[in-house]
Amino acid sequence: MTNEKELQEKLLIYRTLEARLEVLTRQRDLISSKIIELVSTMSSIDEIDKTPENILFKLGSEAFAQGNVTDKNKILVEIGAGIVLEKSLVDGKEILNKRKTEMENALKEIQNNISQISNAMNQLAPEINELIRQSEKQVVG
Repeated sequence: MTNEKELQEKLLIYRTLEARLEVLTRQRDLISSKIIELVSTMSSIDEIDKTPENILFKLGSEAFAQGNVTDKNKILVEIGAGIVLEKSLVDGKEILNKRKTEMENALKEIQNNISQISNAMNQLAPEINELIRQSEKQVVG
């Protein structure tokens, strides 16, 4: 009976690790997308000076509107909680670059957690398989 209880405990731990790994993987994917978006935004800011007056503005899912940039030296940057401030291009890019660095640090931390969980799962799997084999031998024997 001890093997059965140990098997159930290890299976519970394994399933918990699996669920945590799934959550971390989703977070990693979201952060990676956000980093790509920030890089794209900073690249677009670099292009503001190079563009003619009439440019396309993305409205959302595959929809754009034409418009004019009246002040190519200022941008509006969300600073959190839906609050938007007017910033110089340099200051705006600095804010976005800081966010990108924060996201990259969070991504590294998540990657480390994913590695730790994967290693724990890789160590648990053979133990679980061995307990299953022992359990099957007891049933047959």
